[in-house]
Amino acid sequence: MDIKIERKNINTDILIIGGGIAGLTAAIALKETSPEMDVQIVEKQTSGYSGKANKGGGVLQYFDLEKIKPEDFTAYHVQAIGCYLGDQDLMKKYVSMNNEMLDKLVEWGAVLPKREDGSYAVIPTGPMTAMIGVDLNITVRLRRTAEKMGVQFLDKVTVSDLLTSENRIAGALGYSILDGTVYAFHAKSVVLATGSQNYRIGPMWSSGRGDGIAAAYRAGAEMRNPEFGNFAQLVKVRSHNEVVFGENHMYNQLGEHVTKNFRSGPEPDISSSAIAEWFQQMSEANGPIVLKLDNDGGGLHKVWDRPYGQDFWSLNRKSAENVDVDNEVCPMLIGEQSPVKVGHDMQTTIPGLYAIGDVSYCGSAAPGAVPAPPGRNRGSGILNAVFAGILCAEGASENAMNITVPALDEEQVDNCIAKTFAPLARESGSDPKEIIRLIQQAVGPMERSVYMSDHRIETALKYVMKAKELCETLKANDFHELLSCHEAAAMVLSAEMQFRAADMRKESRGWFMREDYPDMDNENWLKWIIVKKQGDSMEFSTEDVPYEKWSVQPSKVQ
Repeated sequence: MDIKIERKNINTDILIIGGGIAGLTAAIALKETSPEMDVQIVEKQTSGYSGKANKGGGVLQYFDLEKIKPEDFTAYHVQAIGCYLGDQDLMKKYVSMNNEMLDKLVEWGAVLPKREDGSYAVIPTGPMTAMIGVDLNITVRLRRTAEKMGVQFLDKVTVSDLLTSENRIAGALGYSILDGTVYAFHAKSVVLATGSQNYRIGPMWSSGRGDGIAAAYRAGAEMRNPEFGNFAQLVKVRSHNEVVFGENHMYNQLGEHVTKNFRSGPEPDISSSAIAEWFQQMSEANGPIVLKLDNDGGGLHKVWDRPYGQDFWSLNRKSAENVDVDNEVCPMLIGEQSPVKVGHDMQTTIPGLYAIGDVSYCGSAAPGAVPAPPGRNRGSGILNAVFAGILCAEGASENAMNITVPALDEEQVDNCIAKTFAPLARESGSDPKEIIRLIQQAVGPMERSVYMSDHRIETALKYVMKAKELCETLKANDFHELLSCHEAAAMVLSAEMQFRAADMRKESRGWFMREDYPDMDNENWLKWIIVKKQGDSMEFSTEDVPYEKWSVQPSKVQ
């Protein structure tokens, strides 16, 4: 392909990469904090229609703060869900801001159902938690609010690389997926809001492709908790429709209620023990596993009035009615790897670079030993994005006001452009679809990604290493295929981090489950796994969890 590169330079105070719920929240919060700041959102699809908030079940986590103390829920979460790997201060702050965040969303244009007395229409989901529905136009409404506040938008432009200078962030490099125009962004603060790594297996979550994770890694940012990128959900075998809370109703072909084998009472959401039970039942030829439900599985959609999403949900359920006659289920990998390491202000280990929402949830350490979202807390995904977007606003704004941004390193820019467009210059090479399929073969089977063992991790890594080798010769025929090349490379990077970290953690804790190390090991593994690029190598280390400074502490040996 004959490549003629046109370059455009854009200067802004604050650059936000990603126009989903996290990016839009950050933009609005930044404008509220500093109205005079120039705020630019760049999105590879269309802001307001991208991300996962407008494609999922549309629920928000709710805490009745008149009855529930943030420290009480934090204690429950640390012990029962995060299993002592979570940042208790950050979790407590998230809970304490819950009602404030809901009110903010309404102020910004989101429609949340309420009862006649003006209270939010919530339904209970687990110990101390409930959830409230939100219509799927939430991101469209937030975009309209951001536009009115003066936020600038650039759609159909994907960011391939973050740019650094003088050991801090200086901007980013991207290109139009329509015509290949290169955009060099020069910014004082950069906010990464690009979503998690979901490996393109579940269609509802396929927008999370890990490209922001890969860009942050290549720029030198540290990663934390990459092994918790293995969330799975029960789905109908034939329609692939997700069945929320279906794990409560699992039966094998003998008619046995197998839920009782791994759960003694109500739990807030699916756990990895449900996946392990499915695997064991199938291994013992007791499958298929079916659900015996009290309703048609569409009950949640009938609780709230959400007209924007109702046609979609009705069409989806109708299309599944004729194929899901036997209610057979299997687990499907969702992924939800979110490892970019951040502090309480959402700043990464690169000064001036912030990461929010699904790109950094596990990297913040707030959820502990669970992939997130939903991190066994339904509705925490959207609200964590709102939470992180609000938290980053003050720091990103102050940083932009108080620093003189270094000039872009033009040699770095030229090198990034050359690497970015290399697949278009090759006459032949590897198809990104082939690489994506290899990674899906590595992460997709539950026995490799969720119910793990040393041998099965080794098998998964063989697929990853083969895909990594093919990445050196990626070939694209147009700009859309070029985007697929970059997303394929990001999937390889995420999978390598995930399995190498999983191999290191020789225990079972929270969602993380190893058949060969079935016990939680507080003596050796009250640690976070840290990953950082060193030259051409992926370096792994550990960081002790500072549990001594928090109120809820584990027994040193369990």
